Amino acid sequence: MRLLPISDDPNQHLRTPLEDGTNVSLTLRYYPFSERWSVDVKYKDFELNGQKVSNSLNMLYQFSQQIPFGINITVVGGGEPFLIGDFQSGRAQLFILNSEEVYLAQRYFVKTLENPDNLPQNVLDEMQEESDG
Repeated sequence: MRLLPISDDPNQHLRTPLEDGTNVSLTLRYYPFSERWSVDVKYKDFELNGQKVSNSLNMLYQFSQQIPFGINITVVGGGEPFLIGDFQSGRAQLFILNSEEVYLAQRYFVKTLENPDNLPQNVLDEMQEESDG
């Protein structure tokens, strides 16, 4: 996992190398009215635009058969990155995952679905609150 430095600039372009020597381009945008971040991802012929940045083991999980990397977002205390300064302050962090880390994240996700008792208590509480409506 490699931490990428994200500032409080509402429109940023990053180009970062991957383990195979290729590069991925990311464009992060902050939308103050909806208090959210989004990302555009470009890698070879793969292009994803306007993906909401959310707290996730791998927010590109559904594309793991098309790209050899992932994006992990962690937020201190849970929740989502919603302030323009969340990344700069360290409340939120964006990591690039290599192919092995993508695989491990998928295994962890499947394992927790098979045995929800492995989930942290705060996640179980959130799931219970959502099902209670």
